[in-house]
Amino acid sequence: MASFNVYIAFGVLVIMTSGAVMARDVDPIKANNCETKMTTHCVIEVFASIFKTGIVSDNCCHQLIGLGQFCHNALVKKTLQNPLFKNNDTSVILSKAAQVWNKCTLVGEDVSPTPSP
Repeated sequence: MASFNVYIAFGVLVIMTSGAVMARDVDPIKANNCETKMTTHCVIEVFASIFKTGIVSDNCCHQLIGLGQFCHNALVKKTLQNPLFKNNDTSVILSKAAQVWNKCTLVGEDVSPTPSP
Protein backbone atom coordinates (compact mmCIF):
# COMPACT_ATOMS: atom_id res chain seq x y z
CA MET A 1 0.00 0.00 0.00
CA ALA A 2 2.87 2.39 0.79
CA SER A 3 4.39 1.93 -2.65
CA PHE A 4 0.98 2.69 -4.18
CA ASN A 5 0.92 6.00 -2.28
CA VAL A 6 4.39 6.85 -3.57
CA TYR A 7 3.21 6.26 -7.14
CA ILE A 8 0.14 8.45 -6.60
CA ALA A 9 2.30 11.20 -5.09
CA PHE A 10 4.76 10.86 -7.95
CA GLY A 11 1.90 11.07 -10.47
CA VAL A 12 0.70 14.27 -8.86
CA LEU A 13 4.24 15.64 -8.90
CA VAL A 14 4.61 14.85 -12.61
CA ILE A 15 1.25 16.42 -13.42
CA MET A 16 2.17 19.51 -11.43
CA THR A 17 5.53 19.96 -13.08
CA SER A 18 4.43 19.16 -16.62
CA GLY A 19 0.94 20.69 -16.63
CA ALA A 20 0.05 24.06 -18.04
CA VAL A 21 0.86 27.00 -15.80
CA MET A 22 -1.82 29.61 -15.48
CA ALA A 23 0.52 32.39 -14.39
CA ARG A 24 1.69 35.11 -16.74
CA ASP A 25 5.27 34.84 -15.56
CA VAL A 26 7.60 32.27 -17.02
CA ASP A 27 7.62 29.12 -14.92
CA PRO A 28 11.21 28.77 -13.62
CA ILE A 29 10.87 24.98 -13.54
CA LYS A 30 10.04 24.86 -17.24
CA ALA A 31 12.47 27.63 -18.12
CA ASN A 32 15.31 25.62 -16.57
CA ASN A 33 14.10 22.32 -18.04
CA CYS A 34 13.95 20.83 -14.53
CA GLU A 35 11.49 18.05 -15.38
CA THR A 36 13.70 16.16 -17.78
CA LYS A 37 17.05 15.97 -16.02
CA MET A 38 16.42 12.88 -13.85
CA THR A 39 15.12 9.38 -14.45
CA THR A 40 11.71 8.45 -13.08
CA HIS A 41 13.33 6.01 -10.69
CA CYS A 42 15.54 8.73 -9.19
CA VAL A 43 12.67 11.22 -8.98
CA ILE A 44 10.72 8.68 -6.91
CA GLU A 45 13.76 7.91 -4.76
CA VAL A 46 14.49 11.57 -3.99
CA PHE A 47 10.80 12.34 -3.45
CA ALA A 48 10.42 9.43 -1.02
CA SER A 49 13.52 10.44 0.91
CA ILE A 50 12.16 13.97 1.38
CA PHE A 51 8.42 13.43 1.84
CA LYS A 52 8.49 9.95 3.40
CA THR A 53 11.46 7.86 4.51
CA GLY A 54 14.24 6.39 2.49
CA ILE A 55 17.72 6.95 1.20
CA VAL A 56 19.01 8.24 -2.10
CA SER A 57 21.41 5.98 -3.97
CA ASP A 58 24.73 7.33 -5.20
CA ASN A 59 23.49 7.12 -8.80
CA CYS A 60 20.42 9.20 -8.00
CA CYS A 61 22.58 11.64 -6.01
CA HIS A 62 24.67 12.21 -9.13
CA GLN A 63 21.48 12.87 -11.10
CA LEU A 64 20.21 15.24 -8.41
CA ILE A 65 23.46 17.22 -8.47
CA GLY A 66 23.19 17.29 -12.27
CA LEU A 67 19.69 18.69 -11.86
CA GLY A 68 21.10 21.55 -9.83
CA GLN A 69 20.16 23.09 -6.52
CA PHE A 70 17.86 25.67 -8.13
CA CYS A 71 15.71 22.98 -9.75
CA HIS A 72 15.81 20.80 -6.62
CA ASN A 73 14.53 23.63 -4.44
CA ALA A 74 11.98 24.80 -7.00
CA LEU A 75 10.49 21.32 -7.37
CA VAL A 76 10.28 20.81 -3.61
CA LYS A 77 8.57 24.19 -3.14
CA LYS A 78 6.20 23.48 -6.04
CA THR A 79 5.25 20.15 -4.47
CA LEU A 80 4.57 21.84 -1.13
CA GLN A 81 2.06 24.12 -2.90
CA ASN A 82 -0.03 21.08 -3.81
CA PRO A 83 -3.08 20.65 -1.54
CA LEU A 84 -2.16 16.98 -1.03
CA PHE A 85 0.87 18.13 0.95
CA LYS A 86 -0.76 20.95 2.92
CA ASN A 87 -0.59 18.95 6.16
CA ASN A 88 3.19 18.57 5.93
CA ASP A 89 5.34 20.76 8.11
CA THR A 90 7.05 22.98 5.54
CA SER A 91 10.10 23.61 7.70
CA VAL A 92 10.62 19.86 8.19
CA ILE A 93 10.29 19.17 4.45
CA LEU A 94 12.67 22.00 3.52
CA SER A 95 15.13 20.73 6.13
CA LYS A 96 14.93 17.18 4.75
CA ALA A 97 15.37 18.53 1.21
CA ALA A 98 18.50 20.40 2.32
CA GLN A 99 19.81 17.26 4.05
CA VAL A 100 19.30 15.22 0.87
CA TRP A 101 21.05 17.89 -1.20
CA ASN A 102 23.98 18.09 1.23
CA LYS A 103 24.33 14.31 1.35
CA CYS A 104 24.36 14.17 -2.43
CA THR A 105 26.99 16.90 -2.72
CA LEU A 106 29.23 14.80 -0.48
CA VAL A 107 28.65 11.79 -2.72
CA GLY A 108 29.57 13.96 -5.70
CA GLU A 109 32.84 14.95 -4.02
CA ASP A 110 33.76 11.31 -3.53
CA VAL A 111 33.94 10.77 -7.27
CA SER A 112 37.41 11.38 -8.57
CA PRO A 113 37.65 12.81 -12.07
CA THR A 114 38.79 10.43 -14.77
CA PRO A 115 42.24 11.29 -16.08
CA SER A 116 42.35 12.55 -19.61
CA PRO A 117 44.48 10.58 -22.07
